[in-house]
Amino acid sequence: MRFGLLSLALVLLCLISACKDGGGSKVSDNNPIAAETSCLAQSPWLAYGEGLHASALSSVPASASDGTVNSITQCNGNTAFQFGAAKADITGPAGGKIHMGNESPENYSTGIHIRQYARSFVVASPCNGKRVVMAITDTGMLFESVRKAVLDRIAADPDLSPLYNESNVMMSATHTHSTPGGQAHFTAYNALRLGHDPQTFNITVEGLFNSIKQAHDNLRAEPQSGSIAMNLGELTGANKSRAIPAYMQNTEAERALYKDALGNDVTTPRLMTLLKFQHGDGRAVGSMNWFAVHPTSDALSEYGLAAVPISGDNKGYAAYLFERFMQPHNPGFVSSFMQSDEGDAFTQMWFDDDEKRAEQEIFLPPNEPSPVTVANGQKQLLKALNLYAEAEKPLNGPIDYRFAYVQMDQVEITDSVVLNSLQHPAEQDAQPKRTCNPAMGVSFPAAGHGAQPGEPGMITEAGVTCKDPDLAQLLADEFRQGAGGNIPTNLFAATVGCNAGSLPGLNLQCHAEKPVLLIFGPPLNASATVVPFQLFRLGNLAIVGLPWEITTMAGRRIRDTLIDVLKEDGVDHVVITGLANDYVSYLTTREEYALQMYEAASNQFGPWSLAAVQQETRRLALDMVNASVTQGGPVPPVTSPQLFQLLPPQGTDLAPLGSAFGAVTVQPEASYDAGQTVRAVFQASSPNSDLKTGGSFLFVERQLADDTWEVAAQDADPQTSFVWHSDTPQPQLNVTLTSTAEILWRIPRNTQAGIYRIRFSGVSNQLGILSDYEGVSEEFAVSGPTSNCP
Repeated sequence: MRFGLLSLALVLLCLISACKDGGGSKVSDNNPIAAETSCLAQSPWLAYGEGLHASALSSVPASASDGTVNSITQCNGNTAFQFGAAKADITGPAGGKIHMGNESPENYSTGIHIRQYARSFVVASPCNGKRVVMAITDTGMLFESVRKAVLDRIAADPDLSPLYNESNVMMSATHTHSTPGGQAHFTAYNALRLGHDPQTFNITVEGLFNSIKQAHDNLRAEPQSGSIAMNLGELTGANKSRAIPAYMQNTEAERALYKDALGNDVTTPRLMTLLKFQHGDGRAVGSMNWFAVHPTSDALSEYGLAAVPISGDNKGYAAYLFERFMQPHNPGFVSSFMQSDEGDAFTQMWFDDDEKRAEQEIFLPPNEPSPVTVANGQKQLLKALNLYAEAEKPLNGPIDYRFAYVQMDQVEITDSVVLNSLQHPAEQDAQPKRTCNPAMGVSFPAAGHGAQPGEPGMITEAGVTCKDPDLAQLLADEFRQGAGGNIPTNLFAATVGCNAGSLPGLNLQCHAEKPVLLIFGPPLNASATVVPFQLFRLGNLAIVGLPWEITTMAGRRIRDTLIDVLKEDGVDHVVITGLANDYVSYLTTREEYALQMYEAASNQFGPWSLAAVQQETRRLALDMVNASVTQGGPVPPVTSPQLFQLLPPQGTDLAPLGSAFGAVTVQPEASYDAGQTVRAVFQASSPNSDLKTGGSFLFVERQLADDTWEVAAQDADPQTSFVWHSDTPQPQLNVTLTSTAEILWRIPRNTQAGIYRIRFSGVSNQLGILSDYEGVSEEFAVSGPTSNCP
């Protein structure tokens, strides 16, 4: 129904989108990509999510200071920085590898929609000689295992080791749910991926290190100073809360501080913070922005939560196109779409009911396998382009950094400032306030990514708590209604989960309302208990790196805690980089924790986790302001990449009898109009034998006047898809027999008319013998263009 309505609504939507600003569409004379920005502002898909939010921000966050420096700080007034940026391909195995994020073995890679990248910025201060690295990967998580391996590579490099270490290198993940997992060294995150996957681990480490090294080399090659301009702006209609009942548990007084123009609660972060890196001669180097939203757009797609091609999702889409727009004018330009406090901020806009879902779906592109990726990615991209074009106010001040490991299962809240800031109801209090042995609650598998109370799951309900259950009534209810093939949630919670605290030596009693389902800490040690905390300062901007997915109100409290300390030293804005340096699931407020929805059930360290984070980040901020050395913390446990591995060796590729690898089994049509979709199918092999790092499996080629061919698109381009189809029932087990590669090219409307073809390149593995092969489709004509815009 969605696609039929689109053809009727397209003209009207184009008119609507041209009149609205899509998050602020402004084209200035000094904008080298004004045409691209103007085209994007006319996209009808920007209407997805529009009208759901009223404006909430008048200018800048209320917590920001007026910029007055109240203490004497080194480098006051300094606006000169040195920087370099780079990116590297980290696309993982695209054939049958289980993705990270959705916790389903049926959610595995089947080709490539958008390639994965690692992007890195090195920033140095000529004023005080300090420098930092900010790196991000298009992955589900950034585990300590990957971070440690990259730091080991840095320590072994004679150029990098004197300058970079764990204290001044921050690594994080965008949190896309459509890339292979298996990079961790902890069982909790490898179990559903058949163990640790060396291939996925190695490509991530290699690319991340290479991007850092290349960014360093680029700074060294162009050491001249430039400016880093910061711009802030509100982006509405690009995220939606999936946990409003939990948000509403926060006190009315606190919620009153965050209302929109109509008086409604602002339940998700809507601020985008952008940095613009530009040399003194005006040459652009890169851009970095923070916006909080889950990259789970493939959940609303033709693929669903089963077999999904690799994708950087909405943030990867936006970053790739920003770079493609800019690179003709500024070669090597890098754009990082960073993750922030997205714990309860989702992309899909239709949770309320089916009617609202249908209303929103008419605003999605009809020929895209992942339409929400396009719609949401375009909204983030347009906002970033406009903030970039208008970014003028430079950061000023020094570079500084602090780092510490914290034993998160043994923190007692003793900081009087943090204690006095708590405002939970009296019945939720405890003495002492301590963190717990990490464990997940009963609602952890119930709600998942976006399910609401009452929706079916392995466990039947979200928000299951330990509140004096009537066991007799629970038994009667379960027998009367039946479990429907699911675990009887409330009965399990009352009889098992809520009594886990009585088990000796496990430190579980402090989990309060949480009925424990899975123990992640000792004695199983399935997840980290020693976790990294990091704080960077770039002039008047502070960046806190934390290994959690942080809910909206929890993020606000962390920023307020930090700004109260750092504003005395000239910092007037704080951003959170989530999923940084490791991953330990979710972080909620104490009030949200009491309801035990998905995010709270996934709050591993118990009800006082957020207070512990506020205490430890405040300690880092005080050290920074006082120019003191951060207190030494515990050393993270040594982890081995030789943890359990159930993945069998790569299987053997076969071509059907009478055929060959690269043979075209479905040819394109003879001709197409710009805007249509080309489809060709090739006899293929598993794409895991050669990841084509820095290259491509597919090439859309246009014939030139001299009968040679130029590449028009590759598998990194969002308008192409390489969809791998295996004849093996369970390709996750690496058993590969015959397979095909379906190549789709959604022809941009501004494509030059001409003769085109599709070329596919692969490597077969036959009993360990690798062989290159290639297939080329028949030629086809494209008439066009039909528009000046894609």
